[in-house]
Amino acid sequence: MKRVSIADLKPGMIAAEDVLSPDTQTVVPKSTVLTENIIVRLENYCIYYVVVEDEAAYDLACPLTSGTSDFDEKSSCFIGAFKRCSEHYHAVLTNSVAKNEPFCSDDLLREVVSLLHQDGSIVNIFNILLNLRSTDNTIYSHCIGVALISNVFSRWLGFTKEEQLTATACGLFHDCGMLMLPSVISEKTGHFTQEELAIIKTHPIEGFHLLSKYRSISETVRDTALTHHERCDASGYPYGLSGSEISKFTKLVMIADIFDSMIVDKTCRLSMCPLSLIKYFNDSGFQKYEADYVLTFLENILNLFLEHKVTLCSGMDENVIFVNRGTCLKPPIRLEGCKDRDLQKEYYNSILLLSNMENLSIESII
Repeated sequence: MKRVSIADLKPGMIAAEDVLSPDTQTVVPKSTVLTENIIVRLENYCIYYVVVEDEAAYDLACPLTSGTSDFDEKSSCFIGAFKRCSEHYHAVLTNSVAKNEPFCSDDLLREVVSLLHQDGSIVNIFNILLNLRSTDNTIYSHCIGVALISNVFSRWLGFTKEEQLTATACGLFHDCGMLMLPSVISEKTGHFTQEELAIIKTHPIEGFHLLSKYRSISETVRDTALTHHERCDASGYPYGLSGSEISKFTKLVMIADIFDSMIVDKTCRLSMCPLSLIKYFNDSGFQKYEADYVLTFLENILNLFLEHKVTLCSGMDENVIFVNRGTCLKPPIRLEGCKDRDLQKEYYNSILLLSNMENLSIESII
């Protein structure tokens, strides 16, 4: 951790502690990824120093794109490296399953982590994955996508560097049990019969047995493969575990797994995915997941949409200028020609007035 002056803050830095106003109100919660608008808001509160993590989360200078767009050179390099990594992962795991050949998990892990660093900086993987994964739905690409998301997510949660690597490995191998199932089932894209679903539900145990053959795979990674379909309210499988019986790494991978799966789902992919994720957690109930983890993930994901145009339920098109923790579908917005609701200047009073009197919320992202 390091203490940084407001003048030296950069978008993408992570708050290592709660940032408090002079009257001890929490302005920015711990683990929030800082954006230009958040930094401006800190200046308005006369806050001069912020304690941040040693490493940034990613480069926020690269904005999210919606739909298919031309990638810049860094994105193209990432896509090429991602596909090579996926092919390598495919070859290694296939040989392990079919020929019982050993493999070095650390080599695969280093290759995945290197994807986060292109040209010496951390790329905005969410910008690229939202586009890349919508056209690539193999189990290998899914595991790599979950590994990358788990790495960034673990930083948002304040995990140590060692724990970040463990979280990445947990994401990378969480679904390897799917490779043990008949290809007619593991590669099926339509609806499953009850018999097929019963077979699919064996993949956590199959993955655990596959990973248990290798000493290079840690117990934490094996257990995450076994429990990533458990839920905090005991509604998951294969054992119906709950709450403290589930490790923090599994709780993290649960959410990363859902997000990456939604990227592939054509009904909610690309820029709409974060809103679909919010709806998913609202519909399924937060009690199934670690609530703090869900809120941290949603808050940071939606911060990527700052300054993006959104359509409100009233039909108006407005800009998101900050994401309010706990009410992600009702963030402060800038209303054109409405000075008394310039939420950048009057955050607390304005959002209270806007939410309670008009009940506005985001309908879609443009």
